Amino acid sequence: MTTAEKIIEKLELDLYPELNSEMIYKLSNKSERGAVLIGTSKIEEYLELFVSKILPNDSKKYQKKLLQYPGPLSSFSSKIELLYAFRYINHQFYISLNILRSIRNNAAHSYVKFDLENENEKIEQINEFVDEDLKYVIDEIALDNMVVIKKKGLIRLYQEKGYKVDYEEIEKVISEFKTTTQKDKQYRIWKLSYGIVFMCLYILVLIDENNYLNDKQLIHPIK
Repeated sequence: MTTAEKIIEKLELDLYPELNSEMIYKLSNKSERGAVLIGTSKIEEYLELFVSKILPNDSKKYQKKLLQYPGPLSSFSSKIELLYAFRYINHQFYISLNILRSIRNNAAHSYVKFDLENENEKIEQINEFVDEDLKYVIDEIALDNMVVIKKKGLIRLYQEKGYKVDYEEIEKVISEFKTTTQKDKQYRIWKLSYGIVFMCLYILVLIDENNYLNDKQLIHPIK
């Protein structure tokens, strides 16, 4: 099974209820700044879970000393660097995480209106964290589900007004919507939202692949 298939399997099994369509819809309906800050916080949460598996001591006090501010592993960047330095994550994922961290910093520290349009090239790079095939899957799922939600919203408008649903007119509206800058704006946030959820799932895949970490007596094998 490929890495991309393992990620999709985790999404479809619904074993991690917070990493599902509901989270994606929540992120995609936030402001662009909010989606970046909340989504990045969620990825950091899963990176911390991975790091906690690596730490040799199960003592909560010891882990807090390292992971809680001002501990040496309390920052997003320190968790990324640790996992990369000890080869738990590969170079591509390392790059994607740092690009996302850069966008997060821009969102957190910008005093002017934050706009993902300025980060579009970075978003494209982020979603290549496994390979181009997975990026294609993310792009397609994001577009398909964005359109589905748009259609449901139009149908609901007809129903709320007590009108017969005109599906032909809805298809026409959707077709026109796909050519607008509004579609591009929404699509960016949907792609980022799906990318963030898939990155969290990928971290869970990596934890599975390093399941020997549950035995604190073992030493990380050199590959």
